[in-house]
Amino acid sequence: SHMSDEMRKEMETWYQEGAEFGEMKAKRETALSLAEMGFPVERIAQVVKESISCVKQWIAEGTALAR
Repeated sequence: SHMSDEMRKEMETWYQEGAEFGEMKAKRETALSLAEMGFPVERIAQVVKESISCVKQWIAEGTALAR
């Protein structure tokens, strides 16, 4: 379930364009979606412009909440 580079770039561009309107909840949801798609934590942190530790916490919380 790995995305092509083209899809990754599209996703990142889409996110970066929407980021200025986004709130923390949107960033967290995006981070969780990217994690599910197999993005490394370091890359997710760059995309959502948050710290790696913050992203790791979101993923840990998201995994705990997943049914």
